[in-house]
Amino acid sequence: MNFLHRLLVVSTALLLSLPTMAEDDRFTVVLDPGHGGKDPGALGKTSREKNIVLSVAKKVGKRLQDNHSKDIRLIYTRDKDVFIELEQRAKIANNAHADIFISIHADCVDNKKVHGAGTFTMGMNKEKSNLEVAKRENSVMLLEDNYQQKYAGFDPSSVESYIIFELMQNVNMENSIKLAKYIQNNLVAQKRTDRGVRQAPYWVLHRTSMPAVLIELGFISNLEEEKYMNSEKGQNELAESIYQAICSYKKEHDKLRASVKNLGSQPQVSQAGSEEVSENGQPVSGIRYSVQILTARSEIKANDRQFKGQRDVICYKEKDLFKYCCGSYLTEKEAIARKNELKKSFPDAFVIALKDGVRIPLTQARAESQP
Repeated sequence: MNFLHRLLVVSTALLLSLPTMAEDDRFTVVLDPGHGGKDPGALGKTSREKNIVLSVAKKVGKRLQDNHSKDIRLIYTRDKDVFIELEQRAKIANNAHADIFISIHADCVDNKKVHGAGTFTMGMNKEKSNLEVAKRENSVMLLEDNYQQKYAGFDPSSVESYIIFELMQNVNMENSIKLAKYIQNNLVAQKRTDRGVRQAPYWVLHRTSMPAVLIELGFISNLEEEKYMNSEKGQNELAESIYQAICSYKKEHDKLRASVKNLGSQPQVSQAGSEEVSENGQPVSGIRYSVQILTARSEIKANDRQFKGQRDVICYKEKDLFKYCCGSYLTEKEAIARKNELKKSFPDAFVIALKDGVRIPLTQARAESQP
């Protein structure tokens, strides 16, 4: 299979595994302790990454359960020493319709003097060191049965394979960075050396359909940091940093949700004042024109900042994708005018036609709209 063919296969595979609805309406946090079971992760002089990150994750979880069990639903990808495949970790979060996903790891390099904590979001940063960290964490897939078929030929050691990450835009990037900054700021407040908020192409972050981050707590290859990460004091400080970041993010999340009514909860009027949107959030019957601004593999919540304050958003589903548009207009001319307004915030915005809530070609809409 040549590279272009393989690239097409992988890109198609990335559109699968849509999440189901959450079991309840609590804020859902998925904690993902990296590695486990037959995969020890990075090895220190006296310890293994898999044990450190599981212990820290459970300390975070205990704080959440003790203080927020009524308003936060907690899910672990693993809560004991077992091997969980990368793809399964993402599915756990997606199927739970989680609000945030936090993957916890420890770093390792040949240089024993390197130290500090860093928090990553999904992205193709050109810095070589970031790519190397991602390669190491992604290489766990090599331990999985039939990994070549499961990951559609993706090779975690090949730079060529990472081109696919540049083809798929993470629609949750803004909120992922916000969560990452909360975590990183708290780690630095605990006197951890600041390695910053960075981007890297982690498979597990790429496959999740909610704001997601990966934390490198420190370097197990550094004797002092290994000792710190294995100590009760160190683990409590790391856990507290993550816990407080979750609380800060949730507080802002709740504030935004309270200030913005759910999409489709009541009739809305487009900015041009042309047409109302029906009570279920879809255009009224007949042909209407709208401006498409976003596409996502999973449903985006009404208060999400990706909508950038637009209040007349409607959604239609096409195959396995959710597509979001602004306004509902009787004429294409009105929709074009709105598109021009939206271009500054949504450069890729374009006009579409909907008939009874289903997208149709513009040529068909024009023909059927003729008197």
